[in-house]
Amino acid sequence: MAALVVLAAVVVVGLLARELYSWYRLSHVPGPFWHGITGFSMARAALNGSVHEYYMELHEKYGPLVRIGPNTVMFSDGDTLRKIAGARSKYTKGEWYAVGRTTPGEDHLFSMRDEEKRKYLKSKMGPGYAGLENGGFEAGIDKNITAFVDLIDRKYISTAKEFRPMDMASKSTYFALDVISELGFGTPYGFLKEDRDLYQYVSTKDAFFPVMITMGNVPWLATLMHSWPLNLGLPKSGDSAGFGALMGFAKTFVDGRLAPDTKPGRDMIQSFINAGLTRKELTQEVYVETIAGSDTTATAIRMILLSLLSNPSAFAALRTEIDTAISKRMISSPIKDSESRFMPYLQAVIREGLRLYPPSTGIVSKEVPIGGDVIHGYRLPAGTQLGENVCSIGRSQEVFGPDAHLFRPERWIEAAMNDDEEKYRAMISTTDLVFGYGKFYCMGRNIALMELNKIFVEIRLCHCKTRKAAETLERRVLDNT
Repeated sequence: MAALVVLAAVVVVGLLARELYSWYRLSHVPGPFWHGITGFSMARAALNGSVHEYYMELHEKYGPLVRIGPNTVMFSDGDTLRKIAGARSKYTKGEWYAVGRTTPGEDHLFSMRDEEKRKYLKSKMGPGYAGLENGGFEAGIDKNITAFVDLIDRKYISTAKEFRPMDMASKSTYFALDVISELGFGTPYGFLKEDRDLYQYVSTKDAFFPVMITMGNVPWLATLMHSWPLNLGLPKSGDSAGFGALMGFAKTFVDGRLAPDTKPGRDMIQSFINAGLTRKELTQEVYVETIAGSDTTATAIRMILLSLLSNPSAFAALRTEIDTAISKRMISSPIKDSESRFMPYLQAVIREGLRLYPPSTGIVSKEVPIGGDVIHGYRLPAGTQLGENVCSIGRSQEVFGPDAHLFRPERWIEAAMNDDEEKYRAMISTTDLVFGYGKFYCMGRNIALMELNKIFVEIRLCHCKTRKAAETLERRVLDNT
């Protein structure tokens, strides 16, 4: 009995010593005291859906580097992100990325932390994300832009007798899902055609994302979830709905594409097959592509549109630019990506929306390399998890001015007209950090931007009561030129 008491005492003392050391090693970094003991505060903010606001409040109070967990600190400036993500940086992906695993113990490109394996897999997948083997992405995006507009024309144009509201949150998600499946797998899932939540995927995702965000802030929760017996409750191929149904689709799709007599496709997956990805790797990427390639773009569409609708002057300015472009026959239908880049106010709206409301606000932590590092004057020991606050980066007053918290697209026009090239470049490069940087850059960036370059112009045309009314407007404007 005495031996058991001694053993219990040793265990308790050992645990207390470990916790004390964990607190002490980063105790010099500013932040709430309890952040050095537990990640509970971050988990609570994540579950409440306000974690991005909590991040910004912490930086306003404690400065550019703040402790947010026993072994995690977070920065709020673009220069630090460029430093740790540069091509020659020795930083690697941190514990946060474990949340992205779809199958316990198995990695895909996004969750992979082994630097050499990740670089090798990324080199194989690069041509697919660049559209080098399928003639580009524009035709596939245009096809689904047309399907999106047709859905609005068919079901959601109000009449004098009937008000037909449309939930833009769900429809933007349907659009993004059909685009990524068209580009990735050669055919859309059919969300727009059916105009419903197929496989209950969207509702499942919306319910589960707060849990994923929480695990991202408290990484050991992800490890716990992927361990027996809790892993028995994780989604699995064969489920009739949600993530499991998507896993089943991914497996069936890949099996079909790898069948001996299957005709090669002209899509991203075919590029990955040509590059030699294994069956398991292909299945993982189909699944992850769907989630990562749709939710972020849909979020950007929703937040930019919300910003426009709550800012009448900005909405009117964009509408005028689009109508003028139609009158001068500067744009096609659907608008070409190359044409959209010559519409300065449209580009200003997109950049302003992205910097204020990043499509993803995860801390995407990186691990401090052997030898440690000094960030903002604070020594960080090796193994420390260093996260980013992308919301604060995009609202930097130093880069965007004293009103950086406001949605004001005109700041981009002003910067371009003032011949202050250094400031303008700083604004562009800082906004682009929402897609990561350097060796951690988002490979789907160009696809997302192409979607954004097109969707708001087409929504403007849908603002007319019918497609026919939009064409009548175009003819009337052209006749007056």
